[in-house]
Amino acid sequence: MGVASFYRWLVRKYPRVQTRVVEELPVDINGIEIPVDATKPNPNGTEFDNLYLDMNGIVHPCCHPQHREAPETEEEMMVEVFKCLDRVFNMIRPRKILYMALDGVAPRAKLNQQRARRFRAAQEAEEKERDMAKAAEEVFQATGERPEAATAPWDHNCITPGTPFMELLAKSLRYYIAAKLNSDPAWKNIKVVLSDSNIPGEGEHKIMDYIRRQRMMPAHDPNTSHVLYGLDADLIMLSLATHEPHFRILRDDVAWADMLSKPCRNCGKKGHFEKDCRGKLTPNEDMSKQPFVFAHIDVLREYLEFELKPPFRLSFPFDLERAIDDWVFLCFFVGNDFLPHLPSLEIREGALEKLIEFWKEELPRSGGYLTHNGDVDLFRVQPIMDRIGKLEEQTFKDRKQQEDARELRFQRDEARKNNRGNKFGNEERLDAAADQMAAVAAANSRREREVAEQKEAAAKNFAAATALRAKLVAKAAAAPVADEDGDEVMVSGTLVAPTSATKRAHDEVESDGDSEAAVAKKKLVDDETSELLSKRARIDDQDGEKSSAESKDSDKSESSDSADESESIADSSIVPDSETADEKPVVEEPVDDVRLYEDGYKGRYYNLKFKISSDDVEEIHTIVEHYVRGLCWVLKYYYQGCASWGWYYPYHYAPLASDFRDLDMMDVSFELGAPVRPYEQLMSVLPARSRHNLPKQFSPLMTMEDSPIIDFYPTDFPLDLNGKKFLWQAVILLPFIDQTRLLDAVRKVYPELSPEDSARNEMGRELIIVGSANPLYNSLCDLYTTGDAQKEVPLNPRFSDRMSGTVSCDPDYVPHTAFESPLLVVDKPDIEDDRSISAVFHQPQPDGIHTAVLLPGVQLPRRMLTHTDLEFARTGGQSGNRYGSRGGNENNREHGHFYRQQGNDVSQDRGRGPRRYDEQGNVNPEYNAHYRGRGGHAGQQRSGFNQHQGNGYGSSSGGYRGGGGGGQHRGGGYRGGGQNGGGRFGNGPQPQRPMGYQPFAGRRGPPPGAGGPPQGTPIAIPSAPGGQRGGYRGGAQRGGGRGGYRGGQNNGGHSGGYRGRGGY
Repeated sequence: MGVASFYRWLVRKYPRVQTRVVEELPVDINGIEIPVDATKPNPNGTEFDNLYLDMNGIVHPCCHPQHREAPETEEEMMVEVFKCLDRVFNMIRPRKILYMALDGVAPRAKLNQQRARRFRAAQEAEEKERDMAKAAEEVFQATGERPEAATAPWDHNCITPGTPFMELLAKSLRYYIAAKLNSDPAWKNIKVVLSDSNIPGEGEHKIMDYIRRQRMMPAHDPNTSHVLYGLDADLIMLSLATHEPHFRILRDDVAWADMLSKPCRNCGKKGHFEKDCRGKLTPNEDMSKQPFVFAHIDVLREYLEFELKPPFRLSFPFDLERAIDDWVFLCFFVGNDFLPHLPSLEIREGALEKLIEFWKEELPRSGGYLTHNGDVDLFRVQPIMDRIGKLEEQTFKDRKQQEDARELRFQRDEARKNNRGNKFGNEERLDAAADQMAAVAAANSRREREVAEQKEAAAKNFAAATALRAKLVAKAAAAPVADEDGDEVMVSGTLVAPTSATKRAHDEVESDGDSEAAVAKKKLVDDETSELLSKRARIDDQDGEKSSAESKDSDKSESSDSADESESIADSSIVPDSETADEKPVVEEPVDDVRLYEDGYKGRYYNLKFKISSDDVEEIHTIVEHYVRGLCWVLKYYYQGCASWGWYYPYHYAPLASDFRDLDMMDVSFELGAPVRPYEQLMSVLPARSRHNLPKQFSPLMTMEDSPIIDFYPTDFPLDLNGKKFLWQAVILLPFIDQTRLLDAVRKVYPELSPEDSARNEMGRELIIVGSANPLYNSLCDLYTTGDAQKEVPLNPRFSDRMSGTVSCDPDYVPHTAFESPLLVVDKPDIEDDRSISAVFHQPQPDGIHTAVLLPGVQLPRRMLTHTDLEFARTGGQSGNRYGSRGGNENNREHGHFYRQQGNDVSQDRGRGPRRYDEQGNVNPEYNAHYRGRGGHAGQQRSGFNQHQGNGYGSSSGGYRGGGGGGQHRGGGYRGGGQNGGGRFGNGPQPQRPMGYQPFAGRRGPPPGAGGPPQGTPIAIPSAPGGQRGGYRGGAQRGGGRGGYRGGQNNGGHSGGYRGRGGY
């Protein structure tokens, strides 16, 4: 989904949505890998029915990974895909259905985005090639040796329907499925549905269409558990739109990926977080070991129920399902894959929270919800847009102030770091700096040796050349060496030594005598010698200057010669938190001609972005109408499927929110149309550079000047940063495709295609594949005995685990034969006795449209959120207590589930010591050891309280976490857990007061002796005077403050515990 950082925003606002997946890994015993037994119960404690794979999220990382070497051949890429599939299957262990969907041809609205991405990728590749060619030429000029040409990188634009690569991928997946069904016991009862790239539709939307159709059938089980693997943020919206409560999304752990991609904010190196920084580069880990996380849709529904329920009474019943649909619709305003987001709405600036606030306030007045089953009530949307429009001008001004403040902070931080000289604050960091300096010195020394060796070789060659020249001069009448202008060239009174190749040529001249060949060879020798003389002159000039700048040249050469060994100190600059490794800002500060933060911004915006005047009300209304129609199209796409294959938004920019008027008068109807064919999509989205992915007959249309569609394939096109700082955020200003012209030109080529090429352009069929142990096996076998290959037979729910649809014969399958392998070159043999069977699967055709409701008979999952979790979400993580600051009956430390997430440990991210939890989510013993005694003397007095662990003091008895001297004031008779049940301190001796202590007359307890231990009872630590309740906070007692130690049990009547590190 086109919402930058949407998933990060989601898990930070709703932390309990995400949990780490428990994964079993293969075991290596004496070099033999023992695979995971996926027939055992799932280690995550939940059994899953269906697993859906958005295959493009697997194919891309396997074929061109970011953090490891890419496979060399496409066959090796297939093997990597198989490994990833094994790992995901073993994590989830589905018991009923595995649905594998590849991206097919997309709606026109998505093609524009795909076109922009692929053209920009081709442009970047060309820029890189030019830079490499320039560098190679510089090396050749400096050394006389031309570097070996780099091999052309693999073109990942081939991961598009209709290419030979996608054909190989489909065949390989079919082979993989057959191999698993024949050999893996965990697959014996699985029904596999394969939807390859020749079937129209994006992968995730094909999956959602399957789910919607199944839940509309009478046989569907409303308590089916679903897991969807994919990397796109819009999977959150799609999962909510199904209204299936037992739903999880499986995805990579972005925090772990950040460790390998983002530089540490402390030392500037990659491979570790700031909290783990030791000033040294942590080697990149194998990305195949990247952990996975679950995004729990049922937990998100709980959060949204709390967030969306209005605080006042409605004139109609509150419907959570309708409210969730409205929330999904509001998310489209901050970005999606089909429309540019409104300029005044940025998710990082709280735009979504603002939209929800307006929605809740307008809900009672509007009399109902914004959406219903994928349709939008624009009359109810209008008040929200009016309020957004009124805030637009102030939003732009506030954004500018925030950007200026961030820039000022960044400059101040940089100045502070420069003043520190980039020194680390401890011995380990100093050691790291010393290691770097040593590496630099070693590189400089190596470079000096290389230069000396080069000079020595040049001297030897010079001596040999002198002798050779004497012979040549004696034989050729002593003609002096001249440059191109005929002037004699002398360098320091000597001649330059020729290369060994030149010396061999001179030797040949001597043996050939006065023949014409000898004369030509002699002329060649003289020309080469002249060139060498010029080079020698430049070398001597550089040697003359090197005495004053030797160290500078050495550092410069070190940066290229020893980049693999060490990083220079200059390369350790700190990158701002918002930047990743590939998010380099443009070198020159972009000129912001629009200046949205100044008066008159509207006229400048429409003039520069749309080439119209802000007074052209009719044209602006047309732009707004296109945008609103786009919002309605996107919602229908998510809830009912594609409403129009041909619709698209015909502008590069969004209108301003203040111009959204008369929405209820707009026409938002659509014509369904039909999807384009694979080659037509390729011709729409691929640049000319990637034409090798198409049959060669199409190349002239992309390259010849007389092509009727040559204007669709520009090599240079402008990029508009549009107020952003990074090139990946730029708007790519490509011309929109005229589909009529494109189709006319492309279809004229179809008769010239070979049968093999034509086959890749045909629409495909979904397949259902099962093994011989599956109850559905015999039913599918019967298809091939009836003699009618076109007949569709309904699935029997008794054998299909309540899966609905019809099946027919697969024309490309012959039962009970060997399955030929497409991957013989990577040792994947044929399956000689294939016991799997496949058939064409036809989706059920239910009556009516999909209704966005919970189905009858559904059993909602157990609620997971506490009051603390909900308050954390309400306050944006500022508080975990519902009942006011630092009071009440909840504790911030119950957010351990959030802090356990790697990279989200708040205390250590801020440089406050070790993490509270390790990578497995277990309590880190170093955490308590580090904080014990930081706020007082309790760390020295822990032994007196050990006996109470489990009776109210628990693990917190080790000491106060925070400032102040409260550690000494732990009395001997806290109420609860069997100690001094009367609820007051014992009558021990008065302890020494901390500096700054002021007595406070707290509430008085019962008279002495009413509930406390008898006088003289031994206690481990001196207690405070009897009758005082509460606790010391930073050296001063807080009267009336109720609390207790959190431990094995609640401390009697004391609730809440100690919040934070500031005492109690």
